[in-house]
Amino acid sequence: MKHSLVLVIVALAMCLPCRAQDALPRGNVIRPGEVLRYKVRWTLFRLGTVTLKAVRDTGCAGADDIRLVMIVESNPDLSFIWIREFNECLVDTRTFAPTEFHARHRNGEQYTEIWHQVDRQRHWTTFRLNDKNTGALIAADTLRGVEWFVEGPSLFFITRCLSATTGTRAVPTLVEGKLSTTDLCFGGEKMLMDVSAAAVPVRVRKFTGEAHWKGGTEAGLEGEFTGWISDDDAAVPIAAELKVLVGSVRLELESWTRDGWTPPTGEMYTQNGTYTRHSP
Repeated sequence: MKHSLVLVIVALAMCLPCRAQDALPRGNVIRPGEVLRYKVRWTLFRLGTVTLKAVRDTGCAGADDIRLVMIVESNPDLSFIWIREFNECLVDTRTFAPTEFHARHRNGEQYTEIWHQVDRQRHWTTFRLNDKNTGALIAADTLRGVEWFVEGPSLFFITRCLSATTGTRAVPTLVEGKLSTTDLCFGGEKMLMDVSAAAVPVRVRKFTGEAHWKGGTEAGLEGEFTGWISDDDAAVPIAAELKVLVGSVRLELESWTRDGWTPPTGEMYTQNGTYTRHSP
């Protein structure tokens, strides 16, 4: 059985579609050199680690191009699961328009490679899935009219960019060559959250979502999910709960590298003088 470790995380009323021409409130979210590391738990087990990186792309002419990287590693102490994934996308941070996506996924003996390549002049995106063990082509397609979408790494970042807004937005999401949508709902709910990486409760913004697709990494993620993002202009994902084949999986921030950033804290008072607090 395949197990999913990630692909989540990541607004206007009436479920308006998110498009390339829509202005995204970037704020201070994109920070080259940022590294975020998350522990992934299922019941009492630590399934593994997810690492997110933002890297300035020095090989491109565009000063606003950045590479977003997501690395997934299962816990080597668990005998029933062995997953290693590398996911990378190149995006224009002004519009979050993608240029390419590349992934290498290992699940036991299975080893595949995925490519998405956007051709704006022809207004299409090519998709290719290869077997890395044999070199065989598993699947290929040309998606005409598909020029703007998110996938694993960029879904995390566009969710961060939208987290201070309110309402629901349907985000085009390309998964294994199939175009679908991910609904992201931001209700403006704020609270304090206890996380092991911080000595005091972290001030967060809560959001919910629904994936109208299945898979993304090594299968499993589908349906509804919930996430909590730091209530500041950095909008760092703090935690997420995902529904997968084996039940509910939780991601929680374990460590970070981001110049000048510390998790926001402080009590948040409601009208009756109390504050909402969420404990995992």
